[in-house]
Amino acid sequence: SAFPDPNAYTWQAIASHLQRLTDLQADGSGRLFVLEKNGRVRIIQNGQLSLNAFLDITDRVKDSSNEQGLLGLAFPPNFSQNGYFYVNYTGQGGDTFISRFQASGDKADPGTEVNLLHIKQPFPNHNGGSLAFGPDGYLYAGLGDGGSANDPQGNGQNTKTLLGKILRLDVNNGT
Repeated sequence: SAFPDPNAYTWQAIASHLQRLTDLQADGSGRLFVLEKNGRVRIIQNGQLSLNAFLDITDRVKDSSNEQGLLGLAFPPNFSQNGYFYVNYTGQGGDTFISRFQASGDKADPGTEVNLLHIKQPFPNHNGGSLAFGPDGYLYAGLGDGGSANDPQGNGQNTKTLLGKILRLDVNNGT
């Protein structure tokens, strides 16, 4: 297969006044969810940016280092039935949190947070942050090696740490 010809597409801005975007995800309803590094998730629907945040967890997100903040978002296949969704963020102490929240319509309740995983981070960079549901129904989380340069703690090759790994989480059965 060939790389798509960029001249075959027209580019058009659909939103502005967003701050330091880290991810863009769809929930299957036609809405796009934009993550801002500081801890807000905003919705773009029908080409319009919502004035209100879908989720605002700026009070618990640390984004002072370039590779920290609200980093990942994933919607499970049954999101439209139960409103559950998952985020990966750097907490105020600098550690990684993978948490579930619940939404109703165009608003998520920050008080519904259920932390699934808390991972100590030795440095403020190489946090990773991507989240995605696989065809097997599991949540996959990409974690960085924990930081500094050249993985000085060897986390990428160390089977006794979660850092530097892709994790597979069973969010339905808690394993």
